[in-house]
Amino acid sequence: MARRYAVLLPVLLLLSAPSLTSVVAEPDGDLPEQLHLALSGDASQMIITWVTATHADGGVEWGRAASDLNQSAEGSNHTYDADDWSGVIHDAPMSDLAAGTEYHYRVGDDEAGWSAVHSFRTSPSDASRVRIGVIADMDETDAARDVVAAMSSADLDLVLFSGDVSYAYDSTRFWDEVDGEEWDDWGRLYERVSAEVPTMFAVGNHENEEQDGCEGCGFKAYLSRVNMPNSSSESDSEFWYSFNFSLFHIISLSSEHDYTTGSAQRTWLAADLATADADREAHPWLVVMFHRPMYSSSESGHGSELDLREALESLLVEHRVDLVLTGHDHDYERTYPVNATKPTQTDTNAFVDAEAPIHLVVGTGGRILYGGSSSEPTWSASFTSTTHGYGVLELLDRESLQFTFYDDEHGDVLDVFTLSRNGSVEPEHTAVPTTGSSMLSNLFDHPLIAGLLLTLVLAAAVLLIRVRATTASAAAEAADDEPDDLLLVD
Repeated sequence: MARRYAVLLPVLLLLSAPSLTSVVAEPDGDLPEQLHLALSGDASQMIITWVTATHADGGVEWGRAASDLNQSAEGSNHTYDADDWSGVIHDAPMSDLAAGTEYHYRVGDDEAGWSAVHSFRTSPSDASRVRIGVIADMDETDAARDVVAAMSSADLDLVLFSGDVSYAYDSTRFWDEVDGEEWDDWGRLYERVSAEVPTMFAVGNHENEEQDGCEGCGFKAYLSRVNMPNSSSESDSEFWYSFNFSLFHIISLSSEHDYTTGSAQRTWLAADLATADADREAHPWLVVMFHRPMYSSSESGHGSELDLREALESLLVEHRVDLVLTGHDHDYERTYPVNATKPTQTDTNAFVDAEAPIHLVVGTGGRILYGGSSSEPTWSASFTSTTHGYGVLELLDRESLQFTFYDDEHGDVLDVFTLSRNGSVEPEHTAVPTTGSSMLSNLFDHPLIAGLLLTLVLAAAVLLIRVRATTASAAAEAADDEPDDLLLVD
């Protein structure tokens, strides 16, 4: 019997190890948690979302000083039945906000309790400098915690999150592919950013929970937890929408839904791009985000989404989109301005009146990195596959932008470039080469690999104990067989 357990123990540990990454389960009290700010279609409004275990009431109080929260609004609430999840999701608007102003707020009520007081800044109405975080592919890992910690101290005004958020659907969980509690774990982790900085999302493939472990779920959890402003941009789908922030017009698309010619998404995109192109005086910078990249040279990842490129690239070029933000491949890559695989300029990192969009893959939010090499096409300007990190898109002034990719652990600048309309603008930072030293530690952030490594260690320990026990037993038997007259006595 002991031998049988020694064989089964590593297997049981392998099956259970991924679940060890989730320490806290569903909301266990009615204090507000998982606070998340989001923009609405109204520049004078901010939406706050939070979660409680069972309490259905509550609202938001806000003001210009933490000691004087003199405005309030009641919240609405809802829940959903996917992933075997239970809890209450609340939404409440903060309205009549002045541009370029810091506000303080809290959510909850006297009955169940209030959150801590947090603060945020509204979008400026002029060309004041703003900093926009750029990220994708996060999960709930030690690396994600490092990225979130770095982002929380980066003085950001907005975050653009290009999909694959919580990994509640994870194919490495081969006994149950969907774990709704992962949404709560991730919400607690990311609250460090989202309670102070509005985050706007594009949907990724891991938000589609229509898998064997959760039939009928689809995108229900994502749509229930994320409140994006599609109606204000005349979109009939919550999966694609647009909004204005500072001098940017930002479009969020879904690479997980039909985008081909004649589809509802492409038809809406063409109309929104035409409107945005005509509004360049008010919002001169045009940014598009979605999950799967049109351009990726990763040899160990998914690579370029060729159907998406064929369907949408001509629209992006025609309407002079400046930047395209994506994830999906768990690495960082930046293209030169590129159209139909042909870079329009390759001799600088300070681009003036670029003739095509620059594409960015920032799939470095915390999920295990792919760690492979680039195929080094002519359109690829920078590639890093061994470092988690995040991007910051900055409005320097009305005529120029800067993008910087930071390593999460040390804050090193790993890539930087500028875009400008009139005259070259030198980047404020100097990029440093990556060492790839973090690749081994990244393995431990993947639940299946962590489980395998733990199993191997424990199996080796069990084997060592058995070998030592067998050796000791054999030595004892040998000693018993020795003639007494051969024993040496001091």
